[in-house]
Amino acid sequence: MSFSDLLYPDNPARRERVARLHQEVINCIELNFDTTNELIGALNEHWQCRLHPIKMNMNGTIRENCDKLLAAIKSIQDKLQTIDARLKSNLEPDLYRKLHDFQEPDAKKMQTLKDVAKVMSGVSAIALGIFVKLACSKVTTTLLSQMMTIVVKVGASVIGAMVIGTLLGVAVDLVLSTILGAIERDRLETAIQELNALVSEFKPASKEYNKAIMKTICITIKASTIHDI
Repeated sequence: MSFSDLLYPDNPARRERVARLHQEVINCIELNFDTTNELIGALNEHWQCRLHPIKMNMNGTIRENCDKLLAAIKSIQDKLQTIDARLKSNLEPDLYRKLHDFQEPDAKKMQTLKDVAKVMSGVSAIALGIFVKLACSKVTTTLLSQMMTIVVKVGASVIGAMVIGTLLGVAVDLVLSTILGAIERDRLETAIQELNALVSEFKPASKEYNKAIMKTICITIKASTIHDI
Protein backbone atom coordinates (compact mmCIF):
# COMPACT_ATOMS: atom_id res chain seq x y z
CA MET A 1 0.00 0.00 0.00
CA SER A 2 1.36 3.43 -0.99
CA PHE A 3 1.63 6.38 1.36
CA SER A 4 -1.25 8.09 -0.41
CA ASP A 5 -3.38 4.99 0.17
CA LEU A 6 -2.82 5.40 3.89
CA LEU A 7 -4.13 8.94 3.59
CA TYR A 8 -6.95 7.92 1.26
CA PRO A 9 -7.90 4.30 2.08
CA ASP A 10 -10.69 4.27 -0.53
CA ASN A 11 -8.27 4.85 -3.40
CA PRO A 12 -7.70 1.12 -4.17
CA ALA A 13 -11.45 0.69 -4.65
CA ARG A 14 -11.51 3.78 -6.84
CA ARG A 15 -8.71 2.37 -9.00
CA GLU A 16 -10.60 -0.87 -9.46
CA ARG A 17 -13.71 1.08 -10.40
CA VAL A 18 -11.76 2.98 -13.08
CA ALA A 19 -10.40 -0.32 -14.46
CA ARG A 20 -13.87 -1.91 -14.58
CA LEU A 21 -15.30 1.10 -16.39
CA HIS A 22 -12.39 0.94 -18.82
CA GLN A 23 -13.32 -2.68 -19.60
CA GLU A 24 -16.98 -1.76 -20.11
CA VAL A 25 -15.95 0.83 -22.68
CA ILE A 26 -13.87 -1.79 -24.49
CA ASN A 27 -16.82 -4.22 -24.45
CA CYS A 28 -19.01 -1.54 -26.07
CA ILE A 29 -16.41 -0.84 -28.74
CA GLU A 30 -16.18 -4.56 -29.51
CA LEU A 31 -19.98 -4.83 -29.83
CA ASN A 32 -20.02 -1.87 -32.20
CA PHE A 33 -17.28 -3.39 -34.35
CA ASP A 34 -19.31 -6.62 -34.63
CA THR A 35 -22.55 -4.76 -35.41
CA THR A 36 -20.91 -2.56 -38.03
CA ASN A 37 -19.40 -5.61 -39.70
CA GLU A 38 -22.83 -7.26 -39.85
CA LEU A 39 -24.21 -4.22 -41.64
CA ILE A 40 -21.19 -4.06 -43.95
CA GLY A 41 -21.68 -7.73 -44.80
CA ALA A 42 -25.37 -7.22 -45.62
CA LEU A 43 -24.67 -4.20 -47.84
CA ASN A 44 -21.84 -5.99 -49.62
CA GLU A 45 -23.96 -9.07 -50.25
CA HIS A 46 -27.25 -7.49 -51.25
CA TRP A 47 -26.15 -4.14 -52.71
CA GLN A 48 -22.82 -5.31 -54.16
CA CYS A 49 -20.96 -2.70 -52.13
CA ARG A 50 -17.24 -2.94 -51.55
CA LEU A 51 -17.09 -1.85 -47.95
CA HIS A 52 -14.21 -3.29 -45.95
CA PRO A 53 -14.90 -5.12 -42.65
CA ILE A 54 -13.08 -3.69 -39.67
CA LYS A 55 -11.04 -5.44 -37.01
CA MET A 56 -10.12 -4.20 -33.58
CA ASN A 57 -6.42 -3.59 -33.07
CA MET A 58 -5.73 -5.00 -29.61
CA ASN A 59 -2.33 -3.30 -29.66
CA GLY A 60 -3.86 0.04 -30.60
CA THR A 61 -5.32 2.66 -28.31
CA ILE A 62 -8.99 3.17 -27.62
CA ARG A 63 -8.80 6.41 -29.61
CA GLU A 64 -7.27 4.65 -32.63
CA ASN A 65 -9.95 1.96 -32.59
CA CYS A 66 -12.66 4.60 -32.20
CA ASP A 67 -11.26 6.40 -35.26
CA LYS A 68 -11.43 3.13 -37.22
CA LEU A 69 -15.04 2.62 -36.15
CA LEU A 70 -15.93 6.19 -37.07
CA ALA A 71 -14.43 5.80 -40.54
CA ALA A 72 -16.44 2.60 -41.13
CA ILE A 73 -19.72 4.19 -40.01
CA LYS A 74 -19.05 7.23 -42.19
CA SER A 75 -18.43 4.96 -45.20
CA ILE A 76 -21.77 3.22 -44.52
CA GLN A 77 -23.57 6.56 -44.33
CA ASP A 78 -22.02 7.64 -47.61
CA LYS A 79 -23.00 4.37 -49.28
CA LEU A 80 -26.60 4.59 -48.06
CA GLN A 81 -26.83 8.15 -49.38
CA THR A 82 -25.47 6.94 -52.73
CA ILE A 83 -28.09 4.17 -52.83
CA ASP A 84 -30.86 6.65 -52.05
CA ALA A 85 -29.64 9.03 -54.77
CA ARG A 86 -29.59 6.14 -57.24
CA LEU A 87 -33.15 5.18 -56.37
CA LYS A 88 -34.36 8.76 -56.66
CA SER A 89 -32.80 9.24 -60.08
CA ASN A 90 -34.12 5.95 -61.50
CA LEU A 91 -37.66 5.89 -60.13
CA GLU A 92 -40.77 7.83 -60.96
CA PRO A 93 -41.44 10.40 -58.22
CA ASP A 94 -44.59 8.62 -57.03
CA LEU A 95 -42.83 5.24 -56.78
CA TYR A 96 -39.88 6.82 -54.95
CA ARG A 97 -42.33 8.45 -52.53
CA LYS A 98 -44.07 5.13 -51.88
CA LEU A 99 -40.71 3.52 -51.17
CA HIS A 100 -40.17 6.04 -48.38
CA ASP A 101 -43.74 5.95 -47.12
CA PHE A 102 -43.25 4.22 -43.79
CA GLN A 103 -46.98 4.32 -43.00
CA GLU A 104 -47.83 2.11 -45.96
CA PRO A 105 -49.32 -1.29 -44.98
CA ASP A 106 -46.96 -4.25 -45.17
CA ALA A 107 -48.70 -5.87 -48.14
CA LYS A 108 -48.54 -2.64 -50.17
CA LYS A 109 -44.93 -2.07 -49.11
CA MET A 110 -43.97 -5.51 -50.41
CA GLN A 111 -45.69 -4.75 -53.71
CA THR A 112 -43.85 -1.43 -53.89
CA LEU A 113 -40.54 -3.21 -53.37
CA LYS A 114 -41.40 -5.64 -56.18
CA ASP A 115 -42.31 -2.73 -58.49
CA VAL A 116 -39.04 -0.98 -57.66
CA ALA A 117 -37.07 -4.20 -58.22
CA LYS A 118 -38.54 -4.45 -61.73
CA VAL A 119 -37.28 -0.96 -62.53
CA MET A 120 -33.91 -1.30 -60.78
CA SER A 121 -32.02 -3.96 -62.70
CA GLY A 122 -30.01 -6.27 -60.46
CA VAL A 123 -31.59 -5.02 -57.23
CA SER A 124 -33.50 -7.62 -55.22
CA ALA A 125 -36.48 -7.12 -52.94
CA ILE A 126 -34.25 -8.14 -50.03
CA ALA A 127 -31.76 -5.39 -50.89
CA LEU A 128 -34.56 -2.84 -51.12
CA GLY A 129 -36.11 -4.16 -47.92
CA ILE A 130 -32.86 -3.72 -46.01
CA PHE A 131 -32.54 -0.16 -47.26
CA VAL A 132 -36.14 0.69 -46.39
CA LYS A 133 -35.92 -0.88 -42.94
CA LEU A 134 -32.73 1.05 -42.20
CA ALA A 135 -34.46 4.28 -43.16
CA CYS A 136 -37.66 3.33 -41.34
CA SER A 137 -35.81 2.65 -38.08
CA LYS A 138 -33.98 5.96 -38.53
CA VAL A 139 -30.65 4.14 -38.61
CA THR A 140 -29.46 6.27 -41.51
CA THR A 141 -30.64 9.61 -40.16
CA THR A 142 -30.31 9.25 -36.41
CA LEU A 143 -28.71 6.12 -35.02
CA LEU A 144 -25.49 6.17 -37.03
CA SER A 145 -24.99 9.87 -36.32
CA GLN A 146 -25.71 9.34 -32.63
CA MET A 147 -23.19 6.51 -32.47
CA MET A 148 -20.55 8.62 -34.18
CA THR A 149 -21.05 11.43 -31.66
CA ILE A 150 -20.63 9.07 -28.71
CA VAL A 151 -17.60 7.34 -30.22
CA VAL A 152 -15.93 10.72 -30.65
CA LYS A 153 -16.48 11.38 -26.95
CA VAL A 154 -14.97 8.03 -26.02
CA GLY A 155 -11.91 8.60 -28.19
CA ALA A 156 -11.34 12.00 -26.63
CA SER A 157 -11.94 10.77 -23.08
CA VAL A 158 -9.57 10.21 -20.20
CA ILE A 159 -8.84 6.63 -21.36
CA GLY A 160 -8.57 7.41 -25.07
CA ALA A 161 -4.80 6.96 -25.07
CA MET A 162 -4.93 3.55 -23.42
CA VAL A 163 -4.19 0.37 -25.36
CA ILE A 164 -7.24 -1.85 -25.97
CA GLY A 165 -5.52 -5.10 -25.01
CA THR A 166 -4.18 -3.92 -21.67
CA LEU A 167 -4.57 -6.50 -18.88
CA LEU A 168 -6.82 -5.46 -16.03
CA GLY A 169 -4.07 -5.21 -13.42
CA VAL A 170 -1.81 -3.30 -15.76
CA ALA A 171 -4.74 -1.16 -16.84
CA VAL A 172 -5.06 0.23 -13.35
CA ASP A 173 -1.44 1.37 -13.33
CA LEU A 174 -1.66 2.78 -16.87
CA VAL A 175 -4.87 4.62 -16.16
CA LEU A 176 -3.33 6.14 -13.08
CA SER A 177 -0.08 7.08 -14.79
CA THR A 178 -2.01 8.56 -17.70
CA ILE A 179 -4.54 10.61 -15.80
CA LEU A 180 -3.08 11.06 -12.35
CA GLY A 181 0.66 11.46 -11.98
CA ALA A 182 0.58 11.61 -8.19
CA ILE A 183 -2.35 9.54 -6.92
CA GLU A 184 -4.99 11.89 -5.62
CA ARG A 185 -8.49 11.14 -4.50
CA ASP A 186 -10.07 14.08 -6.36
CA ARG A 187 -8.52 13.06 -9.67
CA LEU A 188 -9.69 9.49 -9.24
CA GLU A 189 -13.20 10.73 -8.52
CA THR A 190 -13.09 12.96 -11.59
CA ALA A 191 -12.01 10.03 -13.75
CA ILE A 192 -14.78 7.83 -12.35
CA GLN A 193 -17.40 10.49 -12.99
CA GLU A 194 -16.28 10.95 -16.59
CA LEU A 195 -16.14 7.22 -17.28
CA ASN A 196 -19.50 6.65 -15.59
CA ALA A 197 -21.06 9.26 -17.85
CA LEU A 198 -19.48 7.68 -20.94
CA VAL A 199 -20.57 4.15 -20.07
CA SER A 200 -24.11 5.22 -19.17
CA GLU A 201 -24.43 6.76 -22.64
CA PHE A 202 -22.30 4.37 -24.69
CA LYS A 203 -23.69 1.08 -23.37
CA PRO A 204 -27.41 1.60 -24.13
CA ALA A 205 -26.60 3.28 -27.46
CA SER A 206 -24.45 0.31 -28.46
CA LYS A 207 -27.23 -2.12 -27.58
CA GLU A 208 -29.78 -0.05 -29.51
CA TYR A 209 -27.47 0.08 -32.54
CA ASN A 210 -26.92 -3.68 -32.41
CA LYS A 211 -30.63 -4.43 -31.99
CA ALA A 212 -31.66 -2.16 -34.86
CA ILE A 213 -29.12 -3.57 -37.31
CA MET A 214 -29.70 -7.23 -36.44
CA LYS A 215 -33.47 -6.76 -36.57
CA THR A 216 -33.20 -5.01 -39.93
CA ILE A 217 -31.11 -7.76 -41.50
CA CYS A 218 -32.86 -10.80 -40.02
CA ILE A 219 -36.46 -9.63 -40.33
CA THR A 220 -36.02 -8.26 -43.84
CA ILE A 221 -34.54 -11.46 -45.21
CA LYS A 222 -37.19 -13.58 -43.49
CA ALA A 223 -40.02 -11.29 -44.58
CA SER A 224 -38.87 -11.21 -48.18
CA THR A 225 -38.71 -15.01 -48.20
CA ILE A 226 -42.35 -15.28 -47.17
CA HIS A 227 -43.34 -12.27 -49.33
CA ASP A 228 -44.25 -10.05 -46.38
CA ILE A 229 -42.03 -7.13 -45.39
